[in-house]
Amino acid sequence: MCKVKSRCLPDKYSKDAKTWHMSAEITYAGAYTLFHTKNPFLWFPAAILGHQALEMYLKAALIRQGHTVAPQDVWGHDLPKLAEQLAASVTTFPLEMIEELRVFNNYFDELRYPKELDNVEGLGEFEAVLLDKLVNKLKAYAEG
Repeated sequence: MCKVKSRCLPDKYSKDAKTWHMSAEITYAGAYTLFHTKNPFLWFPAAILGHQALEMYLKAALIRQGHTVAPQDVWGHDLPKLAEQLAASVTTFPLEMIEELRVFNNYFDELRYPKELDNVEGLGEFEAVLLDKLVNKLKAYAEG
């Protein structure tokens, strides 16, 4: 899973929910700004930043539940998988979010590098609204 051993070991941020949350806020601000431009070409990087922000909110929330960001516990970029881990720890987690998060997984998987798109058909206001909705729900779990 981890090719470089030093990257596999927990570091000072692996249990620092506050820093993960702060990083999520900053990254979300970038995604929000790009999504709310009139330039549709900026929506592609906005979707990638949106995924990254959601990932960081989920990891902050998981740390608050006692998890560690490390290969042995919380790892990877798969938003539905991270959300399932959180739902296992928090009974109030809305399960419908797992499918909504899958939308941003597709953007992360397909838009980061030039390639043929299998799951992404386009971007628009829907994704901007969905990102705002997901962030507002995840903030409650990430803030503690």
